[in-house]
Amino acid sequence: MKILTGREIKEADLRTIENGPVLSLDLMERAAVALTDRIVAVPEYECRHASSGRYVDYVVFAGRGNNGGDGLAIARLLCTRSHVRGKVSVVTVGYDGQLSADCRANYDRLPSGVAVYGFGSDGKDLPPCLFGDDVIIIDALLGTGVNGDVREPVRSAIAFINSVSGKCHRVFSIDMPSGMPTEPEDFHDSACRMTGAGQEGSTVLADVTFTIEFPKLSMLLPRTGKCAGRTEVVHIGLDKDFIMASDTPYMAVDADMIRQMLMPRDEFAHKGTYGHVLVIAGSSGMMGAAVLCTGAALKSGCGLVTAHIPWQERTVMHVAQPSAIVSGCHGPAFSSLPDDMSKYSAYAAGPGLGQRQETSAALKSLLQSMNHAAESDAGVACGRTIVLDADALNIIASHPELLPMIPPGAVLTPHEGELARLVVSALPGCYPWKNDMQKMRAVCCLSKKLDSVIVVKGAHTMTCAPDGRCYFNMTGNPGMAKGGSGDVLTGLIAGLAARGYSPLQAALLGVWYHGCAGDRAAEENGQESMNASDILACIRIGLNRGGRV
Repeated sequence: MKILTGREIKEADLRTIENGPVLSLDLMERAAVALTDRIVAVPEYECRHASSGRYVDYVVFAGRGNNGGDGLAIARLLCTRSHVRGKVSVVTVGYDGQLSADCRANYDRLPSGVAVYGFGSDGKDLPPCLFGDDVIIIDALLGTGVNGDVREPVRSAIAFINSVSGKCHRVFSIDMPSGMPTEPEDFHDSACRMTGAGQEGSTVLADVTFTIEFPKLSMLLPRTGKCAGRTEVVHIGLDKDFIMASDTPYMAVDADMIRQMLMPRDEFAHKGTYGHVLVIAGSSGMMGAAVLCTGAALKSGCGLVTAHIPWQERTVMHVAQPSAIVSGCHGPAFSSLPDDMSKYSAYAAGPGLGQRQETSAALKSLLQSMNHAAESDAGVACGRTIVLDADALNIIASHPELLPMIPPGAVLTPHEGELARLVVSALPGCYPWKNDMQKMRAVCCLSKKLDSVIVVKGAHTMTCAPDGRCYFNMTGNPGMAKGGSGDVLTGLIAGLAARGYSPLQAALLGVWYHGCAGDRAAEENGQESMNASDILACIRIGLNRGGRV
């Protein structure tokens, strides 16, 4: 799913109107119907008080542009839904000025049953009874046209929404949280605005954002995305030809993309058909990382997995992952390579390794062996993918001479701290970054310089390819921010690479299914109580019986 800029979104609207052909007001109605359907389909919000005889009320804050027009149309449509039994009210903001034509049309269409209030300078003139724990606020003040600072009276209305949101059931934003910028060049100032809490910021803090047609880039980056809450994409049928022709480098990974990448299994295949992973992980006291990484590789669909660990820790692996082959080296940590490196299709290196001197030397030997093999006529490891994580990345960052040894087509999976150390080592002057856009540009430069795929772990994990494309993941939840979660991801990506996927495909598939597993673990155990072992247990690769990924 492509991610378009604000200018491209406006152009997509115009192309849809021209090529439909469809009137702009009818396109707004189409959007409002789809948005209303999604709003009332969230049962935990609508039915919360049904048992006590109380129903959720809706208060729509409507601006004077087309986002406000969407909100006014939603208010009207909510009144037509038989299962919406609560009251619907509208708070207009800035209506002493000129309204867009479609906003005016929808204002005139409001039924008599909708109470309409004007927003004063600070909202104190609004009835206090409008806002309570059975109220959903629908934010339709500003959409994708935000440029520069938010002006009054919208700024005060945003602050008011944030100040009363704690009393209310939920805040839903339409298309974007009002005040959030769309264009990348606007990020520097606006990101700073949104570091404040509550009413101090000039962006609505939404619980759910129902975004039209595709996610907006600002929703997927850490400093700004926290204002969007959970993002739900609502399709309204914008011009497909224009969207397909758009040359955006930004993509949101969705189920359709994953489904198209999946390879079927051959009925007559055997274990040797699907590759062999070498997991280099673990050290004395850190064997959990090796167990998790190896376990994920075993669930990736590859044929064989060998865990190369300290020989003194072999019993741990035999007991925890009996399906794995165990290879060992002397001492409490990684210090030497297996004798025959030619039989492995992919490698995972880093989880729980530690940063001992002998481990650094062994990692250097691993990288050298891959490069020598790729250059030799024998091609012992030519085309093999290595996934580097955790201590492997830390060792490389502290030994810059290892950076050129990373073989082309590697996959690096840093978290924020590991990424910063790598950038300091590889791209002097690019750290610290002032905002998420600078960080993203640094990651793209690093990916190009190393000719490797970079997976930056976090909410909406970002995967950058050497050609500058950036992919944002749409699965997962905050409960995955636990020790060991990254070890699972490393093993999963390595296993998929051994299975036959390209480095980029393995990274995208691994991140997607890692997030899906996290979502299942959260359903079963709750976000607070789930851990990395739960994520491992919930990995399911491929299509289910219904054809869903």
